[in-house]
Amino acid sequence: MSANRYVPAAQNVAQTIPGILAEQGLNPLISRFVLTETERGNAWLFVVMDDSILESLGSYAAPSMLSKISTILHGHPVIFSNSFGLRYAVLLSPSKYPPEASPTFQFSDHG
Repeated sequence: MSANRYVPAAQNVAQTIPGILAEQGLNPLISRFVLTETERGNAWLFVVMDDSILESLGSYAAPSMLSKISTILHGHPVIFSNSFGLRYAVLLSPSKYPPEASPTFQFSDHG
């Protein structure tokens, strides 16, 4: 499977998220974007954040922030993870999971 068909959507997200963060008074300290597709065909864009956002981690990961990002991105699901680094995960493809089998992500208090 190739995530290439999601490159335009990924580029749109990559151009939009820094502005969303800045509008909320947050520094858009993004170190890179990673586009990938799972074996099930779900395309995810990972927005990898710089570790210096740790000082205000709660603001970046707040449910209201995730909801705002999702809304501006036309309903694409957005998840924040601080396990093994800090990142937003944006589902670009229609979900291949039935609602009761949605993926879960492990969250931790350390990076």
